[in-house]
Amino acid sequence: MGFSILFLFLLSSAFHINLSSSEVADDFRKSCDTSNGNFTANSTYEANLNRLFSQLSSDQDFNHGFYNMSVGQSPDQVNAIALCRGDQQEDVCRSCLNDTIYALQQHCPYNKEAIGWSELCTLRYSTRKISGVLETDPFTGMWGIGNRSAPRDDNDFDRALSFLLKNLSVEAAARGPLSKFAAGLTASSQIIYAMVQCTPDLSQQSCSACLAKASGDRMKSYCYGRTACRVLQPSCFLRYENNLFLDDYTANITMVPFSPPANLFRCSVTLQYID
Repeated sequence: MGFSILFLFLLSSAFHINLSSSEVADDFRKSCDTSNGNFTANSTYEANLNRLFSQLSSDQDFNHGFYNMSVGQSPDQVNAIALCRGDQQEDVCRSCLNDTIYALQQHCPYNKEAIGWSELCTLRYSTRKISGVLETDPFTGMWGIGNRSAPRDDNDFDRALSFLLKNLSVEAAARGPLSKFAAGLTASSQIIYAMVQCTPDLSQQSCSACLAKASGDRMKSYCYGRTACRVLQPSCFLRYENNLFLDDYTANITMVPFSPPANLFRCSVTLQYID
């Protein structure tokens, strides 16, 4: 098994480099929810929201990049959850959260509920209770530039990706209340790097359910044929690429061995002779 993984790694580097996608674009995604109403300028809700933003920006406790805050009293209470990607260090995390606060202020200026997904962090707030609540909607995603152009690679890539994400989801969900993050790689016809993460306020069962939704029908419909993609949900998200996008110093990337069918491995050897 070890030889097969190493051999496929070398084949991927030698013959699939032209199919590798660029890194997923560093775009900002948002949802400005209108179902819980809007607030007005100079209102109590706006004052509480600005106070919450100020506390989040100045909080000296890193908390593994997880923040769960509430400011004010009902009906003007603001509840927020902020989460940085699990491989990011404190200074990068704070910078991302400050940028996301600014982006939400620009894009969702009077919404009582909003969520912003940035490259390295997520921030959401609402007048309702959101801590410990599993939520998979609204959802969005991001694509990489490259597609899988060779049909023979599709089944192998999908099997390896599914195998990797299932293993990482189990690992992340089983972790404690400070961090539910896991990162890893496997080798199929290409190298696949992936990460999954839940907000740590979720239970193990809720985290598993959230990641199952993201890696199930949503990934199949949104990411089909892509070598790089993200699925972003309020309570969890995932990302995969065939380029290393993680901080390999802090991510603790796990090698998850994947054994392709024997005939697929023989096909890879045949391709080597043809080239």
